[in-house]
Amino acid sequence: MKITPEQLAALQLQQQKNIARSTSGEGFALALNQEMNLGTPVQSGTAIPTAMPMVGLDQAVQAAMLQTSTEQSVMNKMDSLLSQWENYSQTIGTPHGSLRDGYTQLAAIRENIQEVKGHMAHSPVHETMLQSILEELDILTTTEEFKFNRGDYLN
Repeated sequence: MKITPEQLAALQLQQQKNIARSTSGEGFALALNQEMNLGTPVQSGTAIPTAMPMVGLDQAVQAAMLQTSTEQSVMNKMDSLLSQWENYSQTIGTPHGSLRDGYTQLAAIRENIQEVKGHMAHSPVHETMLQSILEELDILTTTEEFKFNRGDYLN
């Protein structure tokens, strides 16, 4: 493809417009002020008032971020599950690790997965990402149990 002088001139013109737009420095402040004043236009020569914090905004944000007790318990259980998997991998991965301890930890992981599945079934909000993680942990647990039963881990 050959670059023509017309294309080069158009590119230079576009770059100049972008430079002029970015160097003004007041664009964001004006747009923000317009939105804060519900669309009333502001003249560029007038002083822009500083934004004052809205009273009670932090309380509203905290209330919106609060989770129900069921959601919080599911998240705590997921955190516990991931910690249990870390402990299990350390137990199995060490040369002097006990297979009995590993199998006991794996059984506890299986029980906790079933509990989390029960909590998620009663939860009004079904997080697809959380369900995906839970399914992966369930598959990993089943695979590890199969490896134990097959005799892959030997002391």
